[in-house]
Amino acid sequence: MVQTTITKVSTKGQVIIPKQLRKELNIKEADELFVYGEKDTIIMKKIAKPAIEKRFKEITSKLQKAAKETGFTRKDLSKIIQEVRAKK
Repeated sequence: MVQTTITKVSTKGQVIIPKQLRKELNIKEADELFVYGEKDTIIMKKIAKPAIEKRFKEITSKLQKAAKETGFTRKDLSKIIQEVRAKK
């Protein structure tokens, strides 16, 4: 669905993308947009994250959950890394 609206530029140069448009385009906080400007025209396009990045986050979130459930900490991980490096 094509949607047009008027928005303003803040004193910091920020532009608010209307809520309905963000919803339709599935634009969320921290998403990246490609911005192209020429003369009096600005075009923004959402940059889709590669599928591998999404899959990596899915896998690591499961690992983080498992680590939390077992009580495994960053300190434990650092100790294991140091032990492995010492063996080399």
